[in-house]
Amino acid sequence: MISVKVQSNFAKKADVVLKKYQVNASRHVNRVVNDFRTNIMMNMRNTPKTGNVYPRGTSEPHIASSAGNPPAMDTSRLVNSIQIKPSSPSIKPVGKVFTNVEYAQMLELYMDRPFMGKESKAYKQAKAFSRKMAKDIKVS
Repeated sequence: MISVKVQSNFAKKADVVLKKYQVNASRHVNRVVNDFRTNIMMNMRNTPKTGNVYPRGTSEPHIASSAGNPPAMDTSRLVNSIQIKPSSPSIKPVGKVFTNVEYAQMLELYMDRPFMGKESKAYKQAKAFSRKMAKDIKVS
């Protein structure tokens, strides 16, 4: 009897391809997360101070941003609280940008000072950056 065994190495190669994809996708997500955080911070630093003036005794008054703009920096507590949780390689990598400052939600949702929600300039910038960089998610 003559026998020939035909065996594929496809499974091994598929695992390598999947791993490369996961690493590239995770790297892309982390680049977008970092870009988003940077844009949030820059937009808060550069927001026009055209809102209400809040006197503070002997120190300089705080001039707020106007509605529709990111919050104007005062003590830098909010801008310094913007953190990221990077993604790790997986089929669906997820990175997060967040703040734990209690008044952030009030500014974003109720006072119309969008700085990281879907209506914010930073979100739109991150979305455009993500689309531009998506071509880097490839396996070669």
